[in-house]
Amino acid sequence: MTNAIDTRQLERRAVAAAYEDGLTELLATAVLALLATMWIASPAFVGILAAFVVLYGWKAVERVKEWITYPRIGYHRERADEAHATARGMLLFLGAALALTFLAVAMGGDITSSTEWRRAAPLLSGLALSGGFWHLADRSRLRRHRFVAVFSVVTGVLLWWLGSGTSYEAVVWHLLGLAALLAAVGTWGLVHFVSTHPIVESDPRA
Repeated sequence: MTNAIDTRQLERRAVAAAYEDGLTELLATAVLALLATMWIASPAFVGILAAFVVLYGWKAVERVKEWITYPRIGYHRERADEAHATARGMLLFLGAALALTFLAVAMGGDITSSTEWRRAAPLLSGLALSGGFWHLADRSRLRRHRFVAVFSVVTGVLLWWLGSGTSYEAVVWHLLGLAALLAAVGTWGLVHFVSTHPIVESDPRA
């Protein structure tokens, strides 16, 4: 029993260390900035971009980790069962965010009104993105991810409450504000990680 507990604890530490490098936040910065641009250009393509990021975004992160992270802390690969559980959890939370947004629109006005749905766009964005970062915090054990999750939902609610629904400007501001926060957090995380985790050189005599 003791060995099983120790093994699990070591695995949790390895997972947490893999998120300390700030690369996840920097990828999210680029994605959110691109999503904001898509909202301005053509909201119809936002879903396509989001699906593309879900399918292939992690590969971009892995490539950079192979260069920066793994030479410093070793390689860690997420178990298949954990990956499936993560996907299910994200889908469930996204469904809950959609349900809450629908309820907010229904309580505030006509659910068939495009104006009300534009007004509620930052609310949906804030709820959906907060779920992703809250789950990330559960894995990384980093308080900065909790802060980002709370920031996302609070700013989403405020922009929905204060918005008029005449355009998608509110959700664009939400995405850009969150991207700015993530850029600062990710840059700090990367600098701190590199400075505190030097590359371990192998001994040529070994």
